[in-house]
Amino acid sequence: MEPRKLLRYQSTWTVAEVMSHLVGALSGTGPALVFGNFSAETVPSNIAVVISTSGSTGRAKNVAFTSGSLLASAKLSNEFLAANPGDRWSLLVPPIHAAGLNVLVRSLELGTEPVTDPNIKVEFSAIVATQLYRALHGDEVLLDHLKNTKAVLLGGSAIDDSLLAAGKAAGINLITTYGMTETSGGCVYNGAPLPGVAIRINKTIEIKSPTLAADYLGDSSLWRQKMIDGYFISDDLGELENGLLK
Repeated sequence: MEPRKLLRYQSTWTVAEVMSHLVGALSGTGPALVFGNFSAETVPSNIAVVISTSGSTGRAKNVAFTSGSLLASAKLSNEFLAANPGDRWSLLVPPIHAAGLNVLVRSLELGTEPVTDPNIKVEFSAIVATQLYRALHGDEVLLDHLKNTKAVLLGGSAIDDSLLAAGKAAGINLITTYGMTETSGGCVYNGAPLPGVAIRINKTIEIKSPTLAADYLGDSSLWRQKMIDGYFISDDLGELENGLLK
């Protein structure tokens, strides 16, 4: 099949414009969408989205996703949260990161458009630890926004127990998530793998998931090194305790 053209995300796009381009990318009716500095003009025909990231090692990677992996991630998340069509997400993380992209795809699955104004009430949100800290230390608008959701996904890094406890004590229904760009973001919620996700520990955390990316564009040899028996070999340390990942 013919290679697929690429469209690069522009920070000046409105949320509606990003969503429109994302629909085309996921459905195959438009070009693939790239977030970051990937310099190629085309991608393999099965690729829908590319996220450029330096990763935890500082080595630049162009993480390529099929529409299937991104839609699987969105479906698993919405099902875990018991989200219903019409429910809304707030987009508080830039879409250049997997966490922000996931909010867009989850919203598509629910037939809604995410909101960026924390003064507007929504059912769900996704944040990182620094945002939670800010909400608990003076950002009353953000705090009220998070408290008035049904649930808030918290990821991006290991979460300090005291910060997590403070957020819950403030009335935020926090759900910790673990994942990485290569897994389409979080695929382990509150320490438990989502349905269809498997975790094993060797030297590092290894993940098998329907949400896994397809390749590192321009560095397929590295991707093959990272994939063993269907598991992605991460650079993260962890342990399983009573079936939960720590």
